[in-house]
Amino acid sequence: MFQPVKDLLHQKLGCAHVYAEVGVYDVVGLLENVNIIVEMKKQMSFKVIEQARRAAGLADYVFVAIPKPKASINSMAVSLLKQEGIGLILVGVRGAKIQFWGRRHRRKGGKGIRSQIRSHHKETIGGVKSGEGPTEYSVTIEKIKDYLQRKDWVTVDDIVVNVETHYKNPRASIGTTLKASWNASWCERKKEGRKTYFRLIQDKHKN
Repeated sequence: MFQPVKDLLHQKLGCAHVYAEVGVYDVVGLLENVNIIVEMKKQMSFKVIEQARRAAGLADYVFVAIPKPKASINSMAVSLLKQEGIGLILVGVRGAKIQFWGRRHRRKGGKGIRSQIRSHHKETIGGVKSGEGPTEYSVTIEKIKDYLQRKDWVTVDDIVVNVETHYKNPRASIGTTLKASWNASWCERKKEGRKTYFRLIQDKHKN
């Protein structure tokens, strides 16, 4: 459902940017100073309504998106959506269409959901299972691999200066990550004096 919802946000609502899997939310659209969050599910449920309700504090408009049903949607669910000020998007074979809008929610200040958007969200596909799309960790690892591919032995300090990562404390976190057993297949290390050096195992590196 992601692509039809993305097309709707871009083409019908005029969002300049659409991101997927931002924080715990499926789709985020940005239109000037307006934030839009869409929660996608295969069918209407009270769980998805609750998820959408929580998004109201981070967005101006919130929608639930589901496949267009053959029968009518549960009237109680529709009433609850409208009561909570949440809109509804139906996705059919001809694309996504807004069934109804919710009210505009007041944000409590700050950037709202925008503060959770990272560079890898440009590549993420909405609605994928956990672990199947890019993550902050996987993007960081790929950046480190790309840097090491152009170098020989380097220290953590070299990496910190030349590679942008998602870590709040990059010096300690990068060192711990590169020493982890699950990264031993592509990263080797040696110690000279008090310094530890890292190098990419060239024949193990895969783009």
